[in-house]
Amino acid sequence: MPEHLPPVEHFLGETFPFFPNHEIVEHIGSGAIGRVYRAHAAKLDGDLAFKFVPIEHLPSHQRERDIHFEEARKANALENPCVVPYLDVRFWEDPATGREFVVYIRQYVRGSSLAQFIHANRGNVELRFIEQFLSAMLGLLFELDQRKMVHGDIHADNVLVTRSRYNLRGDAQFRVTDFKPTEDGQSGDYLGIALALKGLLECVRYEEQRLRDRYVFEVLRNDFLGRYLVGSHPTADDHAFNPRRLQSKLESVDEMFSAASASRGPEAAVRAVRR
Repeated sequence: MPEHLPPVEHFLGETFPFFPNHEIVEHIGSGAIGRVYRAHAAKLDGDLAFKFVPIEHLPSHQRERDIHFEEARKANALENPCVVPYLDVRFWEDPATGREFVVYIRQYVRGSSLAQFIHANRGNVELRFIEQFLSAMLGLLFELDQRKMVHGDIHADNVLVTRSRYNLRGDAQFRVTDFKPTEDGQSGDYLGIALALKGLLECVRYEEQRLRDRYVFEVLRNDFLGRYLVGSHPTADDHAFNPRRLQSKLESVDEMFSAASASRGPEAAVRAVRR
């Protein structure tokens, strides 16, 4: 537990003047410099997420008040459904301690982080889930690329996994939070997704997969993880750091497997992409 953060119980049961209808009812996560809580409004039967960050523990370059809004600005500028929108950013002084906090108020997402999901599902992740994850992230990367923006801090703790009871297909949905105010370069976003992809692939029981899924596994491990998401020179490969081409390849894996199986057999098709 980060020592500079107040105890988890400090905000439980509290309400705040900027959202007086919402009472904090649950601690849902902690990071290096802040804590996130679920705030519930009984009259509205609705939840929000409140992230409290002590202002003195922000990096010095983020202490200008205008920069505090950049995380929310970046998220709210995007149209991709993966992005968790923000409702407000407030400065609040805790009357009990006199400490000043930046409070980020955003949509509440019911689910777990991808890091928690990976930890809880060792040996129990299906290739379909991984394909859905990668497709969702490529869609986000495409919009970021088109808008000349970066997330700046994509990793498995900042990706949330949720499933709606009302989704007929039962597909997982992936939501992205915690945009970094400063720009660290596009390649960092791709590397963060590559590391999450690596963690997911390590949760697959390879020998139990059907041949089609083994083929997809090899494509993801050798092409996407081995080259496209980590390539240091994008001009050396027209798929590297190119969300449109990567999505096209991801959508064509069944066609690729069928063609390779027809010409050499399904087992040989898998061996051909294994390196």
